[in-house]
Amino acid sequence: MKAKTIKPIEMGARSFDPIELYNNLKNLRTVWCWGAQAWTAHKDKFLRFKSNGYLHKGHVYITLGWDDTFTITYTTLKGTVLSVQEGIYVDMLVDTIDRKIETK
Repeated sequence: MKAKTIKPIEMGARSFDPIELYNNLKNLRTVWCWGAQAWTAHKDKFLRFKSNGYLHKGHVYITLGWDDTFTITYTTLKGTVLSVQEGIYVDMLVDTIDRKIETK
């Protein structure tokens, strides 16, 4: 079975302001622990960053769904999808990503 490769241009069900999300995440101490860098906000579709965490080294894509929940997609640096977490509310976004990237 061939591994699924992400298609960033097709991501995101609903438009949102990824810059606003970035501004809310960038100064959190927890986010620093992820080794988050190379932040990319693609128009109104997704926020992506490169993680150098303990458990995940690769890209993390954050998109917003029609139900006001986030979908988090974890990929390799070449875009192979490793896992997807759906239905994440904003108040659980950082903790959810932290459990996948940094802590067991």
